Amino acid sequence: MHRQSSKVHTHRLLILLLLVGSLWALVWILTSALAPSLAREALPRLQARLEPIGIGLSDVAFSGLRISPWLNGLELSDLEARLDLNPRDRIQLRSQLDIATLEVRLTHPFSLRGAIQATGVEVRLDSSDRPPQLPFDRFTNVRLAIGDLPLGDPRQAANTIREKLKALFFENHAVGEVAFSGDVILVIDGVDRVATLYTERAGETFKLRFREDDIRAIAQAKGLDLVPEQIEIVSLYPLRAPVLLMLTDQARTLATQYAPDDVWLQDAMRHVIWSFLLTRAFGPTFATTVTDAQELRPGNTPDERAMDYHNNAIGRRFVAENVPLAALPNRVRSDPDVIRHPDEVEHFGADRLLR
Repeated sequence: MHRQSSKVHTHRLLILLLLVGSLWALVWILTSALAPSLAREALPRLQARLEPIGIGLSDVAFSGLRISPWLNGLELSDLEARLDLNPRDRIQLRSQLDIATLEVRLTHPFSLRGAIQATGVEVRLDSSDRPPQLPFDRFTNVRLAIGDLPLGDPRQAANTIREKLKALFFENHAVGEVAFSGDVILVIDGVDRVATLYTERAGETFKLRFREDDIRAIAQAKGLDLVPEQIEIVSLYPLRAPVLLMLTDQARTLATQYAPDDVWLQDAMRHVIWSFLLTRAFGPTFATTVTDAQELRPGNTPDERAMDYHNNAIGRRFVAENVPLAALPNRVRSDPDVIRHPDEVEHFGADRLLR
C-alpha cells in the first residue's frame, strides 16, 4: 500500500513538473515571438529617454532577437543604428554603430541589475561627434562588457554605460565591471594603422593600453627608433599615443632640417625640441618620463647621456619661459646653456648641469 502511494505521489510530481515545464516553454515561445515587435514599439520611447543624456539614435534595425530560455536575458543580432553623440548641434546622425551580437542579461532579479556584452562592434564617429580628447574615430572588432547596470531603468543604464566609457577613454581609469578589447584605426602620415586596444585590471579599476607589438610596428613604419621603455610608455597612454609619435617625428624632422651636417648639434636640437614639444603638449612631468626613458638606451657614454638629460631639461625650461617653437633652432645654436657636444659637459661643471 505504501509503495503504491509513493508511486502515485511520484506520478503526480512528474505531471506537475511536466505542466510547469510546458507552461514555461509556452511563455518562452510566446515571449520570443512577441519580443521583436515589442522591442520595435519600445524604440521611440528609448530614443526619447536617451537624447537628454547626449545620445541620439536613429534608423535602428536588427535581424533577430532571442530571449534566454531562463527568461533572464535577451540577445540582439546584427544591430545597426545611426548615432549622434551631440544631439543638440545641427550636425546630426552622421556616425554609425554596428553590433554583431548584443546580449543583455539580468544577474540580480530582485534589484533588476544586470550586464551587457557586445561583440563584433564597429563604430565610425563623425568629426562632429568625436570628442577632442579622443585621437581616433574608428573602432573595429570590439568586444565590450559592462556589469552591475540598473536594467530596470534603461535611461539610467545608458547613462551609466556612457559615464563608464567616458572614464575609460578620457581619463583611462574606470571603476567597476568594464572590459574592452578591439582595434582602433590610427591615421599616421595619411596611412591607416591598426592597433589593438584592451583593458587591464588593477584591483577594482580598469585601464586601457595598446598592444606593444602594434606600437613597435607603427614606430618602425615611421622610422622612429624607440627603446622598449618608450614603447611601453606609448602603449600605456593610448589617448596620447598618436600625438607622442607625431611629436617625436616632428622633433627629428626639425633637427635634421636645421642641423643637417653636424651630428652633435643635430642631437642637441632634437632633444631640446622634442622635450619642448612634449612639455607643451603634456606638461613637464610626463615629458620627463618619456625623455628619460630614451636615455636607458645602451651605448651612450656618460658625457653623452649627461648632455641629453641636460638638453631635455633646457627644452622644458624654454616652455616655462614662453619661448616660441620657431625660435628654438637659433636658441639651440646660440644659447650658452645648451650643450652642443659631449666634450662640453666636463667644462660645464656639476652646478650648471640640469637633469
